Amino acid sequence: MILVVGKKAKQKIEPQADREMAIEAAYFARKFGLTKEEALKTLKEAGVVELLPSRNPAKTR
Repeated sequence: MILVVGKKAKQKIEPQADREMAIEAAYFARKFGLTKEEALKTLKEAGVVELLPSRNPAKTR
């Protein structure tokens, strides 16, 4: 018996800026004993975390 197999689901890739914010929040969470959510909220409220443009060189040309 031959089974019909579909395509694999595309993996979600988070944008570079979101990844950098998560890394920054994780650092401050460890440093100050906060949860990651608390650190991310604090960084957003303080305006410390900025959204950076994509670093894809193909888009900059």
